[in-house]
Amino acid sequence: MTAKMNMTSLIGRVARGREHAEDLDYAEAKKLFADWLHGDLPELAMGALWTAYRIKGESVEELRAFAHALEENIEPIAFQHSCRPIIFPSYNGTRRGANLLPLLAMTLTRCGVPVLMHGFSAQHDAHDLLWADHDPSGRVYSADILREFGLASAENSHQANTLLHLQGLSYLPVDALHPGLGKMLALRQQLGVRSSVHTIVKLFNPFQKPAVHCAGVTHPPYLLRLQEYFQREQSTALILRGSEGECFANPKRRPDLHVCRQGEPVLWMEKDTQSLQQMPALPENPSISATCRYMEAVLNGRLPLPSPLVDQALCLLCLSRRCADMDSARHHLAHHFSRYAA
Repeated sequence: MTAKMNMTSLIGRVARGREHAEDLDYAEAKKLFADWLHGDLPELAMGALWTAYRIKGESVEELRAFAHALEENIEPIAFQHSCRPIIFPSYNGTRRGANLLPLLAMTLTRCGVPVLMHGFSAQHDAHDLLWADHDPSGRVYSADILREFGLASAENSHQANTLLHLQGLSYLPVDALHPGLGKMLALRQQLGVRSSVHTIVKLFNPFQKPAVHCAGVTHPPYLLRLQEYFQREQSTALILRGSEGECFANPKRRPDLHVCRQGEPVLWMEKDTQSLQQMPALPENPSISATCRYMEAVLNGRLPLPSPLVDQALCLLCLSRRCADMDSARHHLAHHFSRYAA
């Protein structure tokens, strides 16, 4: 997409609003994202495309092309394990409630399932940004919690592989995945809205081999779109309404847990619609220190893991092939946690 007329034509096709915009075909979309990732698009074009896709939305075929372009331009993690690793994208952070995604990750690693998290770096990119649609001030990010908990982040795919073997959990900052991807995400600061790249980071696989995707969505229409995406890809995934955009279940009330397994979408657990009988034990505030103290209490058995997170962990234990079914997953989790449900 280096010719000016080609870019003009392409932008004209995708920027005609919801009713009249065209979807790009797979080859066009894949080349577009690869060129964007490498910084080969003019700045004006990047801004126009970012906004156009925010309005138009992406077709499943465009999402597939974008994700494949990213996967072909990163160094894949050559990880070998008897279980399929879980992928937790973590870019939003939380402010109203505690960020319990690191706790869910450590719950799974204790049960023998490797987990890769990726997102902004600690002390980091997001704190310095002022977004019109998403104020990062006061938000607690997974990288900060893991750092406070004493877990090192990886600087590249080789280190991510090593940490997965050593501690079962690895955090890979977005710039270590691909510098161009970090630059693309930073466009949000200038343009004030999210766009396709915030969806793509939930979809791509940074491993050489198949893994289990865990995707949290904010807007209900994306539940269906992501289910269709993983179905088309024949991928294994858990899709849910996230907590403030992070891919862990609301600890007070379980959302629908949608699963895609070998291309077949299934609603494994329906959302909890009953009245809350008892408030689960949660951190006294969303701060990093309070969250880490709470994580220690849960991991040491002094406090129970909230039941919605238990249910999410059970699903992921099955999807990772660590456990054959939900009953064996319950026994396995109970073996590793003396108190595992609120």
